[in-house]
Amino acid sequence: MSLLLSLPSRLCLRQGGFAGFVAGLWLAAAVALLGAVPGSLPVAAAAEARAAAPGTFFRDCPDCPEMVVLPPGTFVLGTPGEAVPGSLVVKVPHAFALGRREVTRGEYAKFIAEAAYEPKSGCRSLDVAVARYRQDRTRSWQNPLVPALPEDSHPVSCVSFADAQAYTQWLARKTGKAYRLPSEGEWEYAARAGSTTLRPWGDEAALGCAEANGYDLVAEEVLHLGQVPVPCRDGFSDVAPVGRFHANAFGLQDLLGNVAEWTLDCVTDSYTGRAEDVRPWVWVGGCTQHVVRGGAWNSPPVALRSAARSGMEANERNDALGFRVAQELDK
Repeated sequence: MSLLLSLPSRLCLRQGGFAGFVAGLWLAAAVALLGAVPGSLPVAAAAEARAAAPGTFFRDCPDCPEMVVLPPGTFVLGTPGEAVPGSLVVKVPHAFALGRREVTRGEYAKFIAEAAYEPKSGCRSLDVAVARYRQDRTRSWQNPLVPALPEDSHPVSCVSFADAQAYTQWLARKTGKAYRLPSEGEWEYAARAGSTTLRPWGDEAALGCAEANGYDLVAEEVLHLGQVPVPCRDGFSDVAPVGRFHANAFGLQDLLGNVAEWTLDCVTDSYTGRAEDVRPWVWVGGCTQHVVRGGAWNSPPVALRSAARSGMEANERNDALGFRVAQELDK
């Protein structure tokens, strides 16, 4: 779905109250300073964008992901009242940038060609004919089983943690900017976009079919996976091209649903003991499992929440798992 309102208006309307008003002012100020409607700034203006108001979009190269500047702030990580993983008040001390959308197949193909990177083949895929998942050695990011006819505008999937890391490292070398995967805290802060409800649009999953591509009534009619569907129709039975759903109050799309997304953090059972900021929680020497966020096209309502989290083996590749990039900005 296309955005039908100007982003400053949508920020105010969707966020609501004082926080939405302030977010709208941030972006309106950026637009006034830059003399243009919201949208991706040309590469030559990317440096200015990093110093501009939160809400500014920019690209560091023609084939780079479009980024959004996010403001510093404070939020509650996790869902208060849940025994696991609990919740924690977390500070975001500095502005940072996050990919407006998930990394696409087209963007990933550019990396493969330029970096001569050779990811391993094999992908755990949904065989729609029998409604079962299976490991398929013939599948890869180039030919996932789902969607059946992948296009460059679909999010890349069937990528491991190392594959995603390799992309961000190539992007950093190419641009000279501090690209990386987001931390779990940064991801949830971005997904919430100032909201305190279970989902950025409210508590009810049924109200989110214009916001997120999950396992809805359309998917249930086609796939019959035997799980609880989101009780509405989002128009897609599986993966959607990026950017088809409404943006949240930060101007970000597809954080919930479509494909789940790798983060830097190692898997933990709770937030107890972690620092009260958005630095990734990682071990000396690394870890074999990383936190995955956002749910995907095959996720039931319980997984389509801002605080929902799961863990994946670092070498996992499946057709419901991708990523987006973050960038540290000059402080």
